[in-house]
Amino acid sequence: MDDSTKEFLINIFLVLHFLGIASLLAGFLTSMKQMRTGMKVNAGVLHGAYLMLISGLAMAGLAVDPSELNVIVISLKSIVLTVIFFIAYAYRKKEVTPVWVVPAIAGFTVLNMCLAIFGGAVAS
Repeated sequence: MDDSTKEFLINIFLVLHFLGIASLLAGFLTSMKQMRTGMKVNAGVLHGAYLMLISGLAMAGLAVDPSELNVIVISLKSIVLTVIFFIAYAYRKKEVTPVWVVPAIAGFTVLNMCLAIFGGAVAS
């Protein structure tokens, strides 16, 4: 596969990655009304985490020059996404969740974005 095809596929997976972030944050924002009583984890949070994990790993696998990848940041982002996924999976069918669940998911999502922005997927 040539480099231009890889770049095109990476851009497609990047769009999917952004859609996953939007889904995670939208799941948090739609539950804000129930902040004091314990928010319900909606399915968008679970699917957004799964979409981000798969698309992020696909982007890393399609890297044009794998030797330039920052594997520490990619590993940390994968761990954070896995934590988000399992928290969402554990509480997705509960009618009322503990108060910490949805804000923790939102915090981990922001942490994941900070790792992407400040850590960079490409080693410098």
